[in-house]
Amino acid sequence: MDFFQAQDDARRRTRWLGVMFLAALVAVVIAVNVLVWILGAAFFGANEAGASLPARGGFPPVEVILVTSLVTAGVILAGSGFKSLALRGGGGVVAKDLGGRLVVPHSGDADEQRLINVVEEMAIASGVPAPQVYVMDDEPGINAFAAGTEPANAVIGVTQGCVQRLTRAELQGVVAHEFSHILNGDMRLNMRLIGLVFGLMGITMVGRTMLNVIRYSRMGAGRRGEGVAVILVLVVLGLGLLAIGAVGTLCGRMIQAAISRQREFLADASAVQFTREPDGIAGALMKIGGQRHGSRVLNAKAMEASHMFFADGGMFAFGFATHPPLPIRIRAIDPSWDGGFVKSALPPVGGSAEPPPLPGASRMETGASVMMLDRMGDPGRARWEHGRMLRSDLDPAWIEAAHDRNGAQALVFGMLLAEDDRLRQGEVDFLTKSAGEEAAAVALRWQGELRDLHSARKIALIDLCIPSLRRLSPPEHERFVEITKWLIASDAEVSLFEYMLQHVVARHLATHFDRRGMPGIRFRRMKDLGPEANVLTSAMARLDRDPGMAAVAFAAVQDEWGASGNWIPRLLDPENCGPPDLHRALERFEAATPLVKKQILRAVGVAAAHDGVLGSREIELLRATADAIGCGIPPFVVELEQT
Repeated sequence: MDFFQAQDDARRRTRWLGVMFLAALVAVVIAVNVLVWILGAAFFGANEAGASLPARGGFPPVEVILVTSLVTAGVILAGSGFKSLALRGGGGVVAKDLGGRLVVPHSGDADEQRLINVVEEMAIASGVPAPQVYVMDDEPGINAFAAGTEPANAVIGVTQGCVQRLTRAELQGVVAHEFSHILNGDMRLNMRLIGLVFGLMGITMVGRTMLNVIRYSRMGAGRRGEGVAVILVLVVLGLGLLAIGAVGTLCGRMIQAAISRQREFLADASAVQFTREPDGIAGALMKIGGQRHGSRVLNAKAMEASHMFFADGGMFAFGFATHPPLPIRIRAIDPSWDGGFVKSALPPVGGSAEPPPLPGASRMETGASVMMLDRMGDPGRARWEHGRMLRSDLDPAWIEAAHDRNGAQALVFGMLLAEDDRLRQGEVDFLTKSAGEEAAAVALRWQGELRDLHSARKIALIDLCIPSLRRLSPPEHERFVEITKWLIASDAEVSLFEYMLQHVVARHLATHFDRRGMPGIRFRRMKDLGPEANVLTSAMARLDRDPGMAAVAFAAVQDEWGASGNWIPRLLDPENCGPPDLHRALERFEAATPLVKKQILRAVGVAAAHDGVLGSREIELLRATADAIGCGIPPFVVELEQT
């Protein structure tokens, strides 16, 4: 599955989502007007003199229709706007609404530690920061979801039944399914859908509120007359709004089903590609069909988020299930399935221990070819075992530090400390004053251990640090950003690794702390960003190469794109493709369509891989480019060296 094509498809589905929402809005407005018309005819059809109220052809006056329509549409749009604004906080908002509890690594629970390990392995294999993980306690059904407006604020949520009843292979299948939604653009669309469905359910809430007010009020307790008539009208109006709200909910369910059903098949297929183990996700689906609770989610807000779950989480589908039937999904994965489901049981106490790490160490690609470009933008090319291998290579002490708020900061500081003794001492003195003596000492220790580490492993560590850094308080976050900026600027020179690290960390934390959304689409053709494309490809072509070799690397880019007419590559001078130029170019490419982003990432990759050698600095620039445009790059791991 092509990541960028999937992103572009999601963008087009967003337009259809707007059309379907508008149709549902019109249907609800018409229904409310009909209700007002019926109430007017039944209770206020005559005035005190017995004369009929003025009407036009039996319909209410235009001003009544107009006011009713505006109020109804206003309630729905206000509800959608309110919910959408709240969801800008990212996936954590959805997880908390559904009763999720943030899982902190090293919680002491073996099941939760296994879950964290699986999620981190998937993140490393996908080339994206690890999402935060939530567990929905007291939910015995087997289910999961991915939520967020973009990968930078994504979360993975699982039910307690999912954690306790699935084997590691089955859990990997479920998590891989959710990662597919993160990588393919489904997640952002699903977040928008939550806001729209919430708005359509707003009429139900208004009707319920009216009935509750009448129920607990003292209206009509005194003399009878107009008061009783008004109460009767309000009761009928409240009941009518409840009925119309049910229609709105049904429309929302129809939209959910129309948007999500086909995407579930694609996510299942991606999970099989990712894990290379179809029995995992198929086994999870069989266990859903074989247990009493199935995939049901008991939380009251499960209905509005049902399209986000691994399997249908609602009790009632109203004939519009958001997910394909279990047998169809299982047979699509395993055509030889005999039709039987699996009864699951809770594991024995202490029976969820993690398997030992894989033996040996992963080897990073140094003899890559242009073939590696096929992995870019294709989640199916990412392989979970590469993520597990790479994670198992990391020193347990580093992983433990990445899981801690203070430890994660010290790791980042350590990666930024200078190799020059004189410069490094000045940086340590600054750290001591800004973050404390202990933080400076730990950062200095990490600098010594991480200095010669391959960039791919450093990037994996950074990805593991992101969830911990999101747990900083706002003042801690501000201090962390100020310190990293000072360390980068301390030698008056920004290295490519420093630029990559600052760009990745700042981008993913800004989404969380500043709630900065993704920019709108402004550029739809590669030639609209020709100067910026030349900056990025020139920077890669000149990376660690003399002028002659840089020209050869850039010639590979010209050979592939020179005759297309969509963009004419030109090799820029070194002073015109430095870090400031890179930053401006990436900012503009962030506002391009997914397919234009695919073109630039491939062009940069062609410049990097033309000679069949992929070095640390080339990986750093590729990661910075991919991260800026919202695409994960799988680590370039080719084999396991047995020891």
